[in-house]
Amino acid sequence: PFKVLFECLDIGNVLFAWYTLACERKVLLVSSQLSLLTVCAEILQSLLFPMRWSHLYIPVLPRSLSPMLDAPMPYLCGISRENFPYAVADISDETIVVDLDRNIITLGPNTPDLPPLPHKRRMKLESALKANAGEVFWEARNLCKEDVLNIRAAGDEVALSNLLGKAGAVWDEKMNTRDDAFNLAHAPDSMTLEFNDDARIDANDGKQSRWDAVQEAFLRFYVAMLQDYRKFLPVDASPDARTSWRGSDGVSEVRFRAEDFVLAQSPDFQPFLEELIGTQQFDDFVTKRMYNAGNAPDVTFFDQSIDAKKNRSKLKFKKVETPFLHSASAHKDLKSVDAVEPTAEGLPPLPEGQTAYMYKMWPLEFDESLFGRPRPIPKIISAEFDRMN
Repeated sequence: PFKVLFECLDIGNVLFAWYTLACERKVLLVSSQLSLLTVCAEILQSLLFPMRWSHLYIPVLPRSLSPMLDAPMPYLCGISRENFPYAVADISDETIVVDLDRNIITLGPNTPDLPPLPHKRRMKLESALKANAGEVFWEARNLCKEDVLNIRAAGDEVALSNLLGKAGAVWDEKMNTRDDAFNLAHAPDSMTLEFNDDARIDANDGKQSRWDAVQEAFLRFYVAMLQDYRKFLPVDASPDARTSWRGSDGVSEVRFRAEDFVLAQSPDFQPFLEELIGTQQFDDFVTKRMYNAGNAPDVTFFDQSIDAKKNRSKLKFKKVETPFLHSASAHKDLKSVDAVEPTAEGLPPLPEGQTAYMYKMWPLEFDESLFGRPRPIPKIISAEFDRMN
C-alpha cells in the first residue's frame, strides 16, 4: 500500500507531510476518492515509528463533523472533495491542507513555523526515498522525470504543456477508479494502457523490497536523532513513582532529562529535537520506555536498531547483541506458506456412477454414514501454527 502515497505525492511533498505530523501540526487530507484518504493517512502514521500519533485522528470526516477542523489541538483528518467546500469555513487558519489528487500542499495563514531538518539527515532520507520510490510519482502519470526536466530546460512550453496535459489525463483516469468496487479493463483507446504498472517490481530474490527500504529510511532518521536518548533516562523508574517522564519539582530525579539531552546533541539536530521533545508522541514514547520497556516489542526493536547502528561504527570494539532484529528478519523469511493441493485421499468412496459428492437439495438432516474420519493436518500447516505459538 505504500505505493499509493508515493503515486499521489512527489518525494518533496511526502517528506513535508510526514514532517508536519512529526512536529504535531494540524493536517487535513483532501481527495475525491474516499479509499485514498484512509490508506494515505495510515501510511503517514506508520512513517512516524517509533512514535505514534496521539491526537485527533479521523481519516474520513463526515460533513456533520467539519467544525472539528477548528479544534485547538493537532489532528490528522481526511475529507472528501465533495464535502470540502462545506468545511472551508470551519478549517483552522493553522491547518496544512494536503491535496492528494493534485499533489499540492497549502499552509494556513497562521501555521506555526517548522524547525529546519538537520541538513545531512534530510539529504540521506531524501536520497533513500529517491533511490527506492523516486519514479513512482512520475510512472503513475506515464512520465519520466528526466524527460520533463529536459523539455523544461529547453524552454519548449508547447511540448511541456502537451506532455503534462497527457500525464494529467492518465492520472485522472487512474485515480477516478480507486473507489470502484470492480476495476474493469480499460477501453482500447485508454491512455492508461501505455503505462506499465508493473515497472520496477522487485523479483523474489531474497533482497529487501523497495518499500521495506522506504520504511527503514524513516526509521534510520529517528535512530540517528535519538541514538543517545537512553543516557538521559532515570536510572531507576518505578511505575509507582510517577506516570509521566516530565516530572515535577518534588521528583525531578524520576524523569527524562530533556534539556540535557538536547544540549548534548549536534547543533543542527537541536531545533528539531527541541520541537520533538515537546510533543505528546515523544512523551508517550519515553513513558513507555521507562515503565514498560520489558514488555514492549516496538521499544525493544527501536533500541536494538540503535545498537545495530552503533555496532556498524569502527570505533565500537565491543558489539552489542541484537537478537530481536534477527528474529524479525527470520519471521519475514518464514511468512510465505505453500498452499496444500486438494486431494481425495482419506475420503469415502463415491457411489457408483457419480464423479463428485453432491446433494440434489440441501438436506434437512445430515446422513452420518457419509461422514468420514477427519484427515490429519498437513505438516506444512501444523509447522506454521507451531512457529506462531
